[in-house]
Amino acid sequence: MVIAVWCAGCTTPRSPLPAAPSHGISPAAVRPSSASASSPAAVCFGTVPDAWRQALRAHSVPLPAGVTFVAGGTAGNSAIGQFYAPAANSIGQVDMTTGKVTTIARQPSGIGGMGAMASDPPWVVWEELDSQSNLNDWTIHAWSQARGTATAIATSRLRNGEFLAGQQPLPVLRGGVAAWAQPLPAKGGYTQAAIRVDNLSAGTVATLDTGRVSSPVYAGPYLIWAKISAAGRYTLRAADAATLRPAAVPAVISAPGPLTYLAGSPDYLAWGSGDLSTLTVWPVGTSRLLRFSQGDSGHPFQFLQLAGHFVLWYTGKGSSVLDLRTGNAFDVNGSVAASPGSVVVAEQSGPSPKGGSQGPAAPARVATLPVSAMPGISGCAKARPGS
Repeated sequence: MVIAVWCAGCTTPRSPLPAAPSHGISPAAVRPSSASASSPAAVCFGTVPDAWRQALRAHSVPLPAGVTFVAGGTAGNSAIGQFYAPAANSIGQVDMTTGKVTTIARQPSGIGGMGAMASDPPWVVWEELDSQSNLNDWTIHAWSQARGTATAIATSRLRNGEFLAGQQPLPVLRGGVAAWAQPLPAKGGYTQAAIRVDNLSAGTVATLDTGRVSSPVYAGPYLIWAKISAAGRYTLRAADAATLRPAAVPAVISAPGPLTYLAGSPDYLAWGSGDLSTLTVWPVGTSRLLRFSQGDSGHPFQFLQLAGHFVLWYTGKGSSVLDLRTGNAFDVNGSVAASPGSVVVAEQSGPSPKGGSQGPAAPARVATLPVSAMPGISGCAKARPGS
């Protein structure tokens, strides 16, 4: 999962919440707009398409009774994320062939749970919120699939027991190199951070930039982050993802304007506007931008993720999926997460298959879909009143 946020006090959801109601606009206005257009294309929010329902069902397994799963990513044939269970909470994985749940790291009671997670086998990294009340109390962990062990690689805790104040670190991962924004001790009136990169196999750590920087993301051949200059101007900075040497930022994205959330993938870079109303997407290697508006639909563009030509995000009330080729979207009853070649959808338990209160509720399920099996969102059907 690759996301980046640039706002102190923001954090990813600790547990899935019910999906937000769908509020849509006319499907006639869903063609993505280019940067030269006067206004962004309005996203049409509809119901989950039948093709998606069928694909998710075909690639899903049920979860054990009483267990809630928050999607974090995929690793091989497994879905990885946060498990909330009566006995204990943990980071773990679900075998998508057998449904077997395996614990990766047990969590002590009283913590907030998983923040951001990124997976690129044989490594998984995640941010752990170590307090339910102090958002500045966190640790970044790295798990080696080969060794079966997890290690803390960064923390906000200072030696005197206090904590570094600032944005969440939101780690990303590619080729065994984790990157995040590490808050720095306060100097002056602004929160500052360092762009840290950790070669997990070699055990080496480097700093690429410091200042008023966002969390970084991997996008195409780049590691990219945003930075605010002393004059208050927003810019994007880049390093070559393979060598970590400074790289020139393509002109088309050199002046992004005020932004908060970044997301990256092998094919796209995306960011949410400062007011969370507009999504801008750069198809890597091109000279064009796509722009979308969520209007007053209640779907702020925050906690963005990318998989293929789809954007996934958490709205504060639920999760949503947007097709960049059509401008159509739908809400999910549960949590979603993206890895470079796939998505994970954790659906919460639903009403009894018999209807009403007859019999047990339908079990919670987790599904993984490779990008090649993700149907396009070609229509934008609205839910019927009372349905």
